[in-house]
Amino acid sequence: MKLIKKQIQLVRITLIVLILFQSCRVYHKEHVTLDEAVEEGKRVKIMTKNGTKLKFKKIVHSNGFYYGIKRVKGNDKLDPIDPIDPIDPIDPNSVESIRLHNKTMSIIYGTGIGLLISGVVLSVIFITTWDGPNLDFAPASFPN
Repeated sequence: MKLIKKQIQLVRITLIVLILFQSCRVYHKEHVTLDEAVEEGKRVKIMTKNGTKLKFKKIVHSNGFYYGIKRVKGNDKLDPIDPIDPIDPIDPNSVESIRLHNKTMSIIYGTGIGLLISGVVLSVIFITTWDGPNLDFAPASFPN
């Protein structure tokens, strides 16, 4: 019974780790400009010169200003960077780097790590519950 509880705990932890890895995002190593980010229309990660990380669904260019769009409760809206001024544009001078979302690698990492962890957990469960090979060649009803 203790062995079954340990196995259930191991499976539970594995499922939690799988769910966490499914939500990770991978970004390209190459930096792009604000104009390229607007043109691509992909998710972006902006690193500012003061060390702040900003993540947006996409960047839009309107009236000579750049704005970050975030998804808030199912609706796309401009990001309220400053609570006093809800539509605060992104200052190009304060941007250190902009990286685009790499959807392909996000999928590969999410599923690859999940499959690897699942394989390890199943191997551990199999090894801990295996009693070894059965080398008893005698029939079950062998007369004495």
